[in-house]
Amino acid sequence: MRAQAAHSDANQPPWLRLLAPASWLSGRLSFSRKFLLVGAVMLLALGLLSWPLLRKAGLEAQSAELERQGLAALSQQASVLYSLVRQRGTLGEGPLPPAADAAPELQALLGWAAAPPLPAHAPPSALPALGQRLQQQWQQLRELSAQGDDDAQRRFAAHTGAINALLALMRESARAHRLNVDPTLDAAFEMLSHRLPLLMETLAKQQDALALSSDSMASYAVAAQVVLSESVPALRAGMQQLLATGDRAGLQPQLAELLARVERQQDAVDKVLDRPQAVAELRPLAQANLAQVQALMQAAITHADLLLQERLAQLRHSQWQVGALLVGAMAAIAYLFAGIYVSTLRSLRRLSQGTQDFCAGRLDTRIRIDTQDELVLVAGNFNTVAAEVGRLLEVIREQNESRQRELERLVQQRTLELADKNDQLHLAALRVQEELESARDMQQAILPQHFPDTADFSMQACMQPARELGGDFYDCFALSGGRWGFLVADVAGKGVGAAFFMAVSRTVLQDLAQDGLGPQEVLARANELLSGRNPMELFVTACYCIYDPRDGSLVYASAGHPAPLLRSARGEVLALDCPRDVALGVLPGMSYSARQTRLQAGDTLLLYTDGITEAFDAAGKAYGEERLFAWLRASREPHAADKLASLVRDVADFVGGAEPSDDLTALLLCRKPQDEAAPALPMPSTPDTPASPQARGALTVSHAPLELKNKTLLLEYRLQSRVEEIAPLAAAVDEALSERPDLAFAVNLCLEELITNTIQHGLHGAPDRPIHVRLSRSEEWLEIILKDDAPPFDPFVEAPAPSLDASVEAREVGGLGVHMVKTMMDEVRAFYDGSGNLIVLLKTLKKA
Repeated sequence: MRAQAAHSDANQPPWLRLLAPASWLSGRLSFSRKFLLVGAVMLLALGLLSWPLLRKAGLEAQSAELERQGLAALSQQASVLYSLVRQRGTLGEGPLPPAADAAPELQALLGWAAAPPLPAHAPPSALPALGQRLQQQWQQLRELSAQGDDDAQRRFAAHTGAINALLALMRESARAHRLNVDPTLDAAFEMLSHRLPLLMETLAKQQDALALSSDSMASYAVAAQVVLSESVPALRAGMQQLLATGDRAGLQPQLAELLARVERQQDAVDKVLDRPQAVAELRPLAQANLAQVQALMQAAITHADLLLQERLAQLRHSQWQVGALLVGAMAAIAYLFAGIYVSTLRSLRRLSQGTQDFCAGRLDTRIRIDTQDELVLVAGNFNTVAAEVGRLLEVIREQNESRQRELERLVQQRTLELADKNDQLHLAALRVQEELESARDMQQAILPQHFPDTADFSMQACMQPARELGGDFYDCFALSGGRWGFLVADVAGKGVGAAFFMAVSRTVLQDLAQDGLGPQEVLARANELLSGRNPMELFVTACYCIYDPRDGSLVYASAGHPAPLLRSARGEVLALDCPRDVALGVLPGMSYSARQTRLQAGDTLLLYTDGITEAFDAAGKAYGEERLFAWLRASREPHAADKLASLVRDVADFVGGAEPSDDLTALLLCRKPQDEAAPALPMPSTPDTPASPQARGALTVSHAPLELKNKTLLLEYRLQSRVEEIAPLAAAVDEALSERPDLAFAVNLCLEELITNTIQHGLHGAPDRPIHVRLSRSEEWLEIILKDDAPPFDPFVEAPAPSLDASVEAREVGGLGVHMVKTMMDEVRAFYDGSGNLIVLLKTLKKA
């Protein structure tokens, strides 16, 4: 193919090969861009042709404006010159005048010369230097006037120096404003800027020199005649050039009259040279000639300015003509191109629309074009192809109809089968999702939701799973002697397996902690139990602490968990000394070590999992221990709940919208400052006053029961201390909780166990003792209160811990019922209020 293309190119005529680059470019441009390219080239050519004309007219207009500025300056300078020569003419009449007649105009002229308003591109000018020279001469005149010098020749020389400096300034001003290079008025401007000012100065100097009556001054008069005779041809040539377009101001008669007056003045000068007493006849004639020169000069300047204005008007008119021709040519070209473009585009759109209609299935589409160009052939070829394609498609359609019916039958059958399987998968997914949500609710329900907030300290914890089910957990519970046990743990892995192992680990740790063991013993025994019940080979890191609010002492041990952080009241943050022994469930027979410290008033203790330090933002950056230390150092919230909410917000703000990578769990214990704490003093015991339940170790908490807001009373029931009274109570509970039979079953099971324990162990079988039961509910919680008048008795402490690992034959009797109550309820507490025992149970109302 390439060889054929090369052969075809070689056979092309030479003129066609010359068009190859343009043809190549045309083949790579759209239709509209081709027209735009040709139009742009033509407009560019017109612009390039018109630009020199416009530029020349613009430059000439700028030059004319500059010359007008020069004429204005020349008019001002002529006025100053006239004042100076008149002032010099008074030297022979008496003392030197105060030189004030020309002062305002001269000062304005000096200011203009110091900074002449010339264009930025103008060549360097000597105007500032000449202005400075004129100022020096003028200052010398002022000094002579101030000194009262009577030397007439010295005063004449000073005036003549100032006038010569002004004449030089006028010539330089004409040069700077390009008056000497004007193509049509150069002689006229030479007359205005040089000859007429020189004529004025010469006529005045001739009269002034003869008035001094000195032989040395007479030479000035003779030299002036020479200057005057040389100026006449230049004056006539300049006037002739100025009046080439007509003498509208009557300048020619004024010049003729002036020249006649100059001749009369020369005759008067000759008389004065022969007879000095004739100087009185010369003075009025010279004064009149000066006024005539001044008037002629101002009139000539005005006439020259009018000529320049006419030239500017002609130049602007030429610019408008060129611009109008350019715009007209552009408009005509654009109009022609637009017409050709619209006509061709209409034909192309018909071709395109016909092709689209045909491809869309309208096989009877035919294209009709009314022009006489080559696109008519394209439309005819399309119509021929369309007719043939329509015939072939009809044949193919008949062949495919039978195949289509069979395929539709098979597809419908397969679609029904897939829809049935998809419905089954959807139902299975819904069941799995519901079970996961139920498991998540149950997992959250078994964790404590209420935390101690006493006069001495406050505690708060939270767990936010990364998935439906999490492996982190926390716990806090009251111990004997007013102490509190709390822990934070992290199960390796996520999902259902970690959640089950978390529930087992929490139960094991809580049961062992209730035995009053130290943290290291609790972890060691929990490790033995979990190592033997770990078919999935999971492990859990944990940090267990025992806090005594009476003196602030803290005993803790860690099983591979991050060390707790302690923030002092002064804001210093440090990680507690923590050996970080082996995690629970890895190897049996491991031993753990405990550490001790003391929390001072205002101190804060933080237990956390790596879900905080390893929280990543969208860029993959971890929250890190440094940021955690900085937050804890900057935290100022006095209560644990507010401080924990601040930590959760800080982590959430850092992570942003990124998906959580691990469970987030933290527990905060804040020992309140001394000014907030109001510890109660212990009551001394006497033989007549029995020791308080706290002193006897019968209570498990040291603060009042949790107050629920917006409670609704469901049941108020009184029974006697007989076992047969439990059945009617169960019926009343079923009726009160008829909407939640699952809760009614759990409540009845717990009440039966606790009432039986109260009768047997608290009342020691005494009959007919009153027992009061009350059921209340809030938006989130169900509260069960059991009250009796027995001596101080805490079933959650005095009941023996069950041996869950022992066989049924070897297991000791007792403890399983209380363990069941603590497992089924979310929170259990026992109190002694002075008149009897008070047991409070809390159960979440969330459905499992």
